[in-house]
Amino acid sequence: MRTRLIGPAIVLSAFVFFNAAGVAAGEQRGPSNRAPRITIEDAVDAPSAALQIARREDGSTFPVGVRLEASLTPASREALDARLSQYAARGVAVWIALRAPDAREDVEAWRAALEALLQSHGRELSTVEILLDRQQPTALADYVVRVASTEVRSRRDGILMAIGGLRVASGALAAVYTPQLAPFIDLAAVQQNEVDAAGDLIKGVDPDARIVVTALDAGTDIATARLRLLNAVLESVGTVIVAHAWHGTPVVGEALAALTPVARLITGDISTLDASAAALRLVVGPDDVTATLAHRLLFDAKTFSTYLIYWSEARPEPLSISLTLAMEGAPLVQELARGGRRSAEGYTRNPATGLVTARVPLAGGPVLVDFNDGAAPVFAERTGVSAERRLSIEEIIARHQQQQRAQDALVENYVANVRMAQHFRPNVADPGYDVATTNRYFVARDSVEWEELTFAVNGAKWGADRPPFPLLQPEKVLSLPLQLRFSNDYHYALAGVERVGPYDCYVVRFEPAEKGRSLYRGTFWVDQKTFARVKVQAVQTELSAPVVSNEEIQTYAPVVTLQDRPIFLFTGLTARQIILMAGRNILVEKTVAFTDFEVNTPAFEPARAEARGSAHVMYRETDHGLRYYVKEGEKRVVSERPTRSIRAVAIGTTIDPSYAYPLPMLGINYLNFEFGNPDTQLAILFAGVLGAGNIQRPKIGSTPFDVSVDFFAIAVPSSDRLYGTGGERKAEALLTWPLSTGLNLGWQYTAFQKVALQYQFRFDGYVRDRTTAGTFRVPSSTTTNGLGGAWEYRRAGYNLVLNGTWFDRASWKDWGPAGANGLDRAGAPVRSYTKYSASLSRDWFLGPFQKVHVNGAWFGGHDLDRFAKYQFGMFEDTRLHGVPASGIRVDELRAVRGSYSFNLFEQYRLDLFVDRAWGRDRAFDTSWQPITGLGVAVNFRAPWNTMLRADLGKSVLPPRFREVGSMTLQILILKPLK
Repeated sequence: MRTRLIGPAIVLSAFVFFNAAGVAAGEQRGPSNRAPRITIEDAVDAPSAALQIARREDGSTFPVGVRLEASLTPASREALDARLSQYAARGVAVWIALRAPDAREDVEAWRAALEALLQSHGRELSTVEILLDRQQPTALADYVVRVASTEVRSRRDGILMAIGGLRVASGALAAVYTPQLAPFIDLAAVQQNEVDAAGDLIKGVDPDARIVVTALDAGTDIATARLRLLNAVLESVGTVIVAHAWHGTPVVGEALAALTPVARLITGDISTLDASAAALRLVVGPDDVTATLAHRLLFDAKTFSTYLIYWSEARPEPLSISLTLAMEGAPLVQELARGGRRSAEGYTRNPATGLVTARVPLAGGPVLVDFNDGAAPVFAERTGVSAERRLSIEEIIARHQQQQRAQDALVENYVANVRMAQHFRPNVADPGYDVATTNRYFVARDSVEWEELTFAVNGAKWGADRPPFPLLQPEKVLSLPLQLRFSNDYHYALAGVERVGPYDCYVVRFEPAEKGRSLYRGTFWVDQKTFARVKVQAVQTELSAPVVSNEEIQTYAPVVTLQDRPIFLFTGLTARQIILMAGRNILVEKTVAFTDFEVNTPAFEPARAEARGSAHVMYRETDHGLRYYVKEGEKRVVSERPTRSIRAVAIGTTIDPSYAYPLPMLGINYLNFEFGNPDTQLAILFAGVLGAGNIQRPKIGSTPFDVSVDFFAIAVPSSDRLYGTGGERKAEALLTWPLSTGLNLGWQYTAFQKVALQYQFRFDGYVRDRTTAGTFRVPSSTTTNGLGGAWEYRRAGYNLVLNGTWFDRASWKDWGPAGANGLDRAGAPVRSYTKYSASLSRDWFLGPFQKVHVNGAWFGGHDLDRFAKYQFGMFEDTRLHGVPASGIRVDELRAVRGSYSFNLFEQYRLDLFVDRAWGRDRAFDTSWQPITGLGVAVNFRAPWNTMLRADLGKSVLPPRFREVGSMTLQILILKPLK
């Protein structure tokens, strides 16, 4: 608290009295100080009677404004500009009352007209009132007020917002004036006969809101007009009523002079004092008339002056006054009806108690007693009077929307550099794919465009001949959290405060208000000082396939200052999307970083034109999402047929001890997200000797269910070798041909959790190998039916998958050496068995082409014989580097697998693998046997627009498997096709 002209003791006593006397806790809003209390009604479509009244030249010490009713139609704009210019030339503050649009489709044009009005005449406006009609739908009225308030406050913070035109008695004002809308409104404009009802209404909604009274009639004679103006001020000052608007008649202009004696009340910071707390007592003769004599006790927070107003009939007896005052003064009596001024008689003050006594006349009409006549302002600033009031969620949302609108008005365009990286992994044993691009980002008020500068896959850079890359993206969310829209699409809740980087932020939770369309749910962090968004963490709902889940973390930071306002722009994105591909959920992790911002740069248009004229790949953001922005002749057009398929020729070989010779591969890898129609996907790998694929419906109708069919076949036999405690059992070796298909039904019941039912149909053919003993009974070539289920949870980069399947063979007779059976132990051959597994994975990205991958897995089962046990094929989830696909089998396995990938010279990606597992085969040994796999892989771009990948594995196996072989090699060349 800062003071001048008075000592510390007086300041302290004044402070105590100020609070004890009943001033409301918390700072009052500014309407009582920022706009004239006295205004004259005017209208654009009529000659101005208020112009000369408002332009007073009688030396008055209080301002008189104008309430100007107008519309924003093009036909009235010229007349409105002319009238506002007249008021501006005379320095008159204008309270403008604007008729609201009648239809939703007219709001945007109306808003644009309001924006133009504020740009031209914002400095002359003290208040903007929105005139509503009870015939308007409540939702439309609410939206218009929000739009207008956001537009006004984003342009000029000092302008007050009011709503008018609605009656309290009809319920129309209560329907619109809700707690959600209250933060957008400062004032409610009502007529005189509804002041009390309106006061009760607004107190229940927003204690800080105030009332302005319109359409007041001062009468036709000067005496009546003077008295009505006086009483309007004296009865309302220090209450929720902060302004009056009078009809502009000549008599009002003359009557304004009657307000000169109360100019201090009109311009001061006036509060109502609790008379009992001040020990006020009014006595006439022997009678105490405190309860019966009409009076008001007021306090001026600027001057510490105390005022008593009372109304009485003219009587010869004096009125005796006693009350407690914190400050010494000389009471001055002003007989406002007759215009007389005199000092109070019999004035005394007890310095110890502050009790003041005086006698004043009962002159008839209103009388003002100023107990501190001539007091100067003692507060330079009011601070520390009360604790800071916590903002409501509605106020936070309103202030953020105003901040965002103000920023949008300042930012015409900007350019930024963007680096985007995307990472995905088909299965836990695959090193995955890393796609990185650098871009130029062009943002204008009417468009957002990307220019792709570089494109790299697994560290290998491509030029204009880069392979097509499908734009797999979630559905565009057209209604964003905290965005000002006609409909209320979200529910909000204030979750407290939290520090994000250097910013103290409000934490706002939000949820969609309804189901059926794609929205967000999550958390919004809003800077407490600027009300700018700092961070958003959101999960997208109601997605359409193939994207079944989308979680984003967006960051914002100030990149420039314009007109003393920090401009917060989008600086980073971390997104994790689950994409349903080839019947499997695949996690795609994406990072986007924006740097080197150039805001409102004159070079924007030339730079964007140069990008459009280049041969670079470009994108443009549309209401349907990101689309390719392709060249047609010399122009760019949006392609509504985004790339939805990938084709590549696959050439290579796999060297594995399980096969008698290197396994050649020559074929095609094809992925189509719109196979025949947008609701069907097809994925095929046909490599000559083997074929694998999946066809799926990523969404069955509008349900969260998906269905797919898998198939796999290999044309060459695989050696099924067996190793016991004494080494290889060549007499029991076999050749096998597997063929399988399956049906999968998935239920994505949350954004991160999925349950799947699986049916598998498998055929296994068994024949003798060259070393198979004649007495060895070959197993029956048979079909197997499997029925199982899976549950998976993918969140924050973690992938947890649980799986279990029960299998039943159609026929299964005795097999094995004479005298033995298929269980390698006593008992009959087992036709049915069960397998189950659990896997947890996580990737950490240290850069676009530098990452660490860790996976932990467990595989088990019941009644697993030789041909049901786990092996380590290249297409198996149990794959370990360097471990052959056949010969090594376990009925239980624990594995930890890790890899580290990095880039060399921005041309080569190297992958280093370390696998450590423990397995046991109870048919031979119940103890856990360690298995170690080491691997190295290289990816680089080869001639003729191809990509080469070589993967070398070396394993360290338990002693009984040393003869199997411990080296595997896979070489694959992919040539993307357009």
